[in-house]
Amino acid sequence: MDFTDQMAAKLLAHAIRQLGQALNETLCVTPDRTIVRAILTDVRTTLGEFEDAYFDDPNVTTPPPSQV
Repeated sequence: MDFTDQMAAKLLAHAIRQLGQALNETLCVTPDRTIVRAILTDVRTTLGEFEDAYFDDPNVTTPPPSQV
């Protein structure tokens, strides 16, 4: 695994950790929806960075999206 793939994996792990935080906040007795929204916004950004780092390799072809 090269350095770029390692950094991409760390971004994915960070997004997973953030989703856990959002879930914990959602399950609170009085959840703060602004916090959950902020976390989800950050997760979207992190996942975009992961995709850019992991999939934007000219040697890797991305399969077409499935038609479900």
